[in-house]
Amino acid sequence: MADRRFWNEQVETRSEDEIAALRMQKIRRQLAYCHQRSPYYREKFHGAGATPQDVRTWEDFRRLPIFLTPEEYKAQQERSASEDGHPYGRILCAPLADVVGVSSTSGTTGRPTLTPFTRRDIATTDEVLARAFWRMGIRPGDTVLHAFGLSVWVLGIPAVRALEAMGARPIAVGAEGGTERLLMFARITRPSALLCTPSYAEYLIERAPAAGIEVGELGIRRIFCAGEPGAGLPAVRDKIERAWGAKVYDFAGGPWGIASISCDHAEYQGMHLLSEDCCVHYDFVDPQTRQPIEVKDGTIGAAVLTAFDWDAGPPVKFLLNDLMQIHLAPCPCGLPGKRRRILGRIDDMLIVRGINVYPAAVRNLVNEFLPRVTGEMRIVLAEPPPRAAAPLHIRLEHAAGIGEGALEDLGREIGTRIRDRLRFTAQLEFVRPGTLERSAHKGRLIEKGYRDA
Repeated sequence: MADRRFWNEQVETRSEDEIAALRMQKIRRQLAYCHQRSPYYREKFHGAGATPQDVRTWEDFRRLPIFLTPEEYKAQQERSASEDGHPYGRILCAPLADVVGVSSTSGTTGRPTLTPFTRRDIATTDEVLARAFWRMGIRPGDTVLHAFGLSVWVLGIPAVRALEAMGARPIAVGAEGGTERLLMFARITRPSALLCTPSYAEYLIERAPAAGIEVGELGIRRIFCAGEPGAGLPAVRDKIERAWGAKVYDFAGGPWGIASISCDHAEYQGMHLLSEDCCVHYDFVDPQTRQPIEVKDGTIGAAVLTAFDWDAGPPVKFLLNDLMQIHLAPCPCGLPGKRRRILGRIDDMLIVRGINVYPAAVRNLVNEFLPRVTGEMRIVLAEPPPRAAAPLHIRLEHAAGIGEGALEDLGREIGTRIRDRLRFTAQLEFVRPGTLERSAHKGRLIEKGYRDA
C-alpha cells in the first residue's frame, strides 16, 4: 500500500473524456438541487431568465450569467441570520439538522464567512485532503506535526480529522501553541512531516536557535505549505528547503472539495488538480467583464468555482478572487492531470503607473538576494489600494553585518532587477534584521502608511 502513487488511483487517473462527462453529469444534477433547495439560487436563475434545464453542455454552463461573489455570499449569510434563524446563508441546501461541521474565514475585515458541512461534506474533505497528503509522501502510521491555526480554518481541525481518517498520526499543536511548545513536541514525537504556512516555516528557521536547535536537526523531511504565496516562489521554497533539509509542497484548497498540490519535480510546475470529481475551479472569466475566457494551456484569468459534490451550501460560479494560470500540457514529473498556478489575489493587486504589481512577486524577487537580506519585506502604501504612487515604497530587512557601502550596492541591484523584471520603480528602505514583525499565521506584505477615511 505504501508504494502506490495515488490515494485513489481509479479517480485520480481518469481520462479527460471521463472527467468531462462526469463533470457535466454532476453539474446538471447540482444545478437542479440548488434551484430546488435554495431561495438564493432560485432568485439568481429567475433574474437571469434561465432554468437548470437550459444547461445541457459545458459551454451552456460557462455562458450562464449567474455569479456568486464573496460580498454576496457574506450578505446573504447576514440576511439568513435575521430571517431564517441560522447564519449559514440562503445558499444552504441541506436541512439545518444535517449541518454537523463549520469552517470559517478569519473575519479580520468584519463578519467571518461560514461554510457549513454535512457528514457527506466532511467525507469529501477527508478524501481530497488524503489525496494531497498521499502525493507528498504521508502514509498511514506517519507522525505529522500540525502548525496551522487550530480554530475553524479548513486546514485547522478538518486537516487533523483528515489525517486521522487516512491513518496518519497528527500532533495537533497548532500555531497558537507557540514556537517553544511546537519545537518541544517536534523533539518528543519526531515527526516526518510538518503542516504550516510558508511564513511560519521561515519564522521557525530564525527562532529555533534560541531554543538550542536548528530546524534541520528535527528530522522533518516533508513540509506541506498553504494559506499564502511562498511555497510556489522559487527563492522562498529554496530558503525553506535548505534550512529544513525537507521537500516543500505547495497546496491550495479550501472547503467544497477543492484540493491541488505541487509535485516532486525539481522545478516548480504549479499544483496538480486533485478533485475534478468534486468541483471545477478553472472556469476562467475576464476579471472586469466576467465574460468566459478560452481555456487552453497557459490561460490566465479570474478563477470561478462550482462545487458539485457538496450538500450543505454549494457554491455555483463563485468568483474566488484569485488570478490563476492553468497548465494543460503533461507535467514532466509524469503524474497526470491539469495544474494551476495562483498568481495573486485580484484584490491584492496594486497599480503603479498603469503596471499591475502583485506583492507575492515582489517578495519572491527580494528573496533572490538571500543571504544579503532576511527575506522579510513590506510594501508601504501612502494611499488606499489598488493605485499606488511611484516610486513604490518597499521596506526590507538587510542581513546582519552588511556595511553601508555594501548596502548601497545591494539597493541598486534590487532596484534594477525590480525595474527590469516587474517594470516599476521602487524606493527601498533598509531596516535592521528583526525589525519587521513575524507571524505564525499568514505573512503580511502590505503596510498602511495612511489613515482610514
